[in-house]
Amino acid sequence: MKKSKWADWLVVIGFLGFLALALAVTLVRPKSGWSYYENRNLARPAELSVETVLDGTFPASVEPVLQDHAAGRNTLMKLSAWADLHLFHRPVVNEVVPSDGMLLGFNAYETPDPAVIDNQAQAMAGQLAQLRDVVEGYGGHFYYVAVPGQYTYFSDSYPDFLNSREAYTALEIPAFTQAMEEQGVNLLDMGPVLDQLGKPKEYYSLADYHYQFEGAYVTYRAILEELNRDLGLDLTVLDGDSLTVETLPNPYLGSRGRKIFGLENCGEHLTVGLPKAPIPFTRSDNGTETAATVYAMPATDTEDVLYSLYMGGDVGETVIETGRPDLPSILIYGDSFTNPVECLAYYSFDEMRSIDLRHYKDMTLANYIQAYQPDIVVGIRDYEVLPGNVLRIYSSLDAPQRVTQALVEGGVALQGIESRGANLEDYFLAMIGGVRHA
Repeated sequence: MKKSKWADWLVVIGFLGFLALALAVTLVRPKSGWSYYENRNLARPAELSVETVLDGTFPASVEPVLQDHAAGRNTLMKLSAWADLHLFHRPVVNEVVPSDGMLLGFNAYETPDPAVIDNQAQAMAGQLAQLRDVVEGYGGHFYYVAVPGQYTYFSDSYPDFLNSREAYTALEIPAFTQAMEEQGVNLLDMGPVLDQLGKPKEYYSLADYHYQFEGAYVTYRAILEELNRDLGLDLTVLDGDSLTVETLPNPYLGSRGRKIFGLENCGEHLTVGLPKAPIPFTRSDNGTETAATVYAMPATDTEDVLYSLYMGGDVGETVIETGRPDLPSILIYGDSFTNPVECLAYYSFDEMRSIDLRHYKDMTLANYIQAYQPDIVVGIRDYEVLPGNVLRIYSSLDAPQRVTQALVEGGVALQGIESRGANLEDYFLAMIGGVRHA
């Protein structure tokens, strides 16, 4: 009996010692700021002061930091992903859907409402018409380019029991197209363009939400050809005779592959295109002059590359000057879908400005356009940011007026705001930093 009691105590002490050791390692280990596999910034503790302790800021920051920097976290998460993939054969792992040799994104189930989509399409088109008016007010030209995301391009590859958003897209794109026509805004929808080309598989990434270089090139070419046709310009369009295309040997996991810790590799590689007759140019990022290059080339042939190969990743503002005042200037705005297009577009303009709407905060897009008055403004966004998105906000819920004000000031076409509860499973997963599995 005594031996059994001592054994129980030893187990308890050993377990508590393990927890104490894990906590000690977590507290003393360096707090890196970026998670390569999760493609996100890790939580950082708030500054410790009397004020932050009293107002709750510092205590509230402790739990996310411990979650993100726990000792052995990546190893345990990789083991969990391996078990889900190869032991339990789950159809969705860490919001990734392995299917047909691809890594697709999981889409929550939905019941599209045509009336809601129509209203949101009208609101989006109206907002773009206001931007168009700003551009045309000083004699410029405005174009909006809508590109499919991975889930749209490979919608046929989703298992039947998962949502490919095909029903939503079938309502969304016609509604948005009609709304843009009613507003008289120039819309270039790359969906039909890619359909006419037979939707080659290599045009889009098998392991990431974006298009591959080939899809970006088709988008770049379609934009310049439309500008030349509509505006009577003679902009240079790089093609097979004037462009050297090279596929890098470096491994590329893509954002989906990283989410499952490289356990499923689609064997993809990234491609770059360099003009055979290069032109001199200068480049500045966020007001600081930087290297005159449009590709962040890896130092070796073996290191992993990211989508930040194109334009060095997501930068709030980039300005490229080519010193050819006889050519027009252009502003390209959007998100990471613009990056590989920018790698080619600068060649045809005197000045190319680009704005990443997620990172540029100095002024509104309309004010930026008015300040610099580029001859041509081109917005490039994927279908997912067209009408119909829902923002889920988990803080400042006690002050909805502050949330509304921040969204409006950030340029969001706000249709409504409401408070909804989450079920206990969702709340628990959010608290522990976990990911729902199907």
